[in-house]
Amino acid sequence: MTKKEFLDTLTESLAGNLPAAEVEENIRYYKDYIENGEESEEKALETLGDPHLIARTIIDSFKISKGPMADFYTEQARNEYSKGVFDEGTGQYAGSQHESGQVRPQAKWYSKLLAILIVVAVIAIILVLGGLAAFVIVRVVLPVLLVVIILKFISNYFGRN
Repeated sequence: MTKKEFLDTLTESLAGNLPAAEVEENIRYYKDYIENGEESEEKALETLGDPHLIARTIIDSFKISKGPMADFYTEQARNEYSKGVFDEGTGQYAGSQHESGQVRPQAKWYSKLLAILIVVAVIAIILVLGGLAAFVIVRVVLPVLLVVIILKFISNYFGRN
C-alpha cells in the first residue's frame, strides 16, 4: 500500500463520521508521521497497519470524548459529507461521491426546482384523473346504477303479483 492509498482510505473511512476539521487534523497527523518519521515510508505504513482499523479507533475515541453530544457531531459530519468528498488540500468537501469512487458535482438549485415541479405535475395529473373519474361516476355510473336498481325493484314487485 502506498502513502496515497493509505491516506485516501483513511479519509474515506473518516469522512461522514467525523467533522471535517477532525478528519483534516487526523489526515495531517498520519501524513506527517509517514513523511517525517524516522522510518521509511514502507516501514511506517507497515507499522501503522490497516487504515480502516485506525479510522474505527479514531471514530470510537471521538464519540467517547463527546459523550452524549456524539450523535450531534456525527449528524453534523454526515451533513458535511453529504455536500461532497473531503479534499485533503483545502480541508473541505468538494462535490459528492458515488459508490464507484467517482466525484460528481452537487445538484444545482434549478435541478432541485425541476424535481419539485415534476412532483407537483404528477400530483396535479393524479388529482385531475381522480376528478375525471369522480365526474364519470357521478354523471354516468350513478344514474345507470340507479335505473338498474329501480328496474330490479319494479320487476320484483310486479313479478310477484
